[in-house]
Amino acid sequence: MRKTLTAALAAAAALTLGACSDSGSGSGSGEAFTITGSSTVEPITRYMLNRYNFDAELEAVGSTDGFDKFCAGDADINDASVAIPGSESSIDYQAQCAEAGVDFFELPIGLDAITIVKHADNDWATDLTVEQLHDIWSKESTVTTWSDIDPSWPNEKINLYGRPTGSGTLGVFEDMVLGNDTIRDDYQSSDDIQELSTWVSEDVNGLSFMGIGNYLATEGTVRNKIDNVLVDGIAPTADEAKSGNYPLSRPLFIYVNAESAKKDNVGEFVTTYLDNAEAVMPRVYFYQLPEEVYDATKQRFADGTTGIDEQWHALN
Repeated sequence: MRKTLTAALAAAAALTLGACSDSGSGSGSGEAFTITGSSTVEPITRYMLNRYNFDAELEAVGSTDGFDKFCAGDADINDASVAIPGSESSIDYQAQCAEAGVDFFELPIGLDAITIVKHADNDWATDLTVEQLHDIWSKESTVTTWSDIDPSWPNEKINLYGRPTGSGTLGVFEDMVLGNDTIRDDYQSSDDIQELSTWVSEDVNGLSFMGIGNYLATEGTVRNKIDNVLVDGIAPTADEAKSGNYPLSRPLFIYVNAESAKKDNVGEFVTTYLDNAEAVMPRVYFYQLPEEVYDATKQRFADGTTGIDEQWHALN
C-alpha cells in the first residue's frame, strides 16, 4: 500500500506542477517573522517560505506547545494539526488568547490522515481496528505482545514510538483512538519525524503514528523499510480521508495573529499561502480540502474575519 500511496501522490504532484508557478509569489521583504507549532504542518509551511521567498524563524515544537507561545503573543503564526482547543479541553487556548488580547485568524489549509506505521517486514499486523489500537496504546490495557492481539501473531513485545506531550497529532490520536482513556507512558517519543520513522525502520516489532504527509515524505533508505497499516480495513488515501471513511482523518490549520497580519510581510505571506495551498498540498504529500473551503478561507482572511470559523466547526 505504501507504493500505491506514493505513486498516487507523485502523480498528483506532477499534475499540479504548473499551478505552483512563480505567479503570486511574495517578495519576502521586511523583518523576519516567527512561526511555531506543529511538526506535521512544518514541512508545508517550510515549503511555502522557501518556494515563495519569505524570511521567517520557523520551529516545530508541536501544536499545543505552539499555542502556548502564540496565545502569549510570542509568535506571529502557529502551525496546527488540531483546531485551537477551547473550554472542552484541559487547556482553553481560546480563552488564553482572549485574555492576552491575541485576536487571530483560523485558517484551514489541508487535510491529513494519521497513519499507523510499521516495519516493512511485519507481515502480520497489516490491518488493525481502532479497538485493537486502543488496546495497544491504552495505559490500562494488558496488551504487550503481538500475540495478545491475535494468538497467531508472534509472541514478541510490541515496541511503540510516537509523538510527545505538546503534539497536536498526539492529542488527536488520543481523542480518536483512546477516547477518555490515558495513553501509556512507556513509548519512545520525538517531534523529529525522520527520527521517528528511523526508529520504526530499525525495529521489526515497532509501531508508530504520524501524519500521512510525514510518512510519504520520509527520506532515504528509511522509506523502503517502513509501511503503513489499514485501520478498520480502510487505507489512508485522499479519497477515504475526504469522504470521512478513514477513521483517523483531520484538517490542518495555520493560526495568524491578527495584529501581525497587518505587517506587510506577514499579510503577504498568509495571502500567498492561502492562494497556493490547494496546489501545494500534493507536492508535500498531504491532501487537499474541497475547493469551496479554500475559497471561503481566503475570503475570511481578506474580509478580516477573525476568531474560530463557526461554520467550519459546525461541519467538522
